[in-house]
Amino acid sequence: MLGWMKEILDKFLAGVLSKLPLSPFAETISALGSMPFLGYLNWFFPIGTFLKIGSAWLAAIGVYYLYSVIARWIKLIS
Repeated sequence: MLGWMKEILDKFLAGVLSKLPLSPFAETISALGSMPFLGYLNWFFPIGTFLKIGSAWLAAIGVYYLYSVIARWIKLIS
């Protein structure tokens, strides 16, 4: 039963994805992959670590604002 449902969902999602435009950044990303010094630059400026720290910070701020809205909604704070 789940097999045909998965097949229908796959066909539907493939149809939706075929209607969406291609990424405008595909050429830029492939050009960045051919730069030989990019690994050394990443060693001095760890972009992956910066992204992890930034996403953790955004999650913490999001939780704070969500808590603040809920607390105001149930009148815990003014």
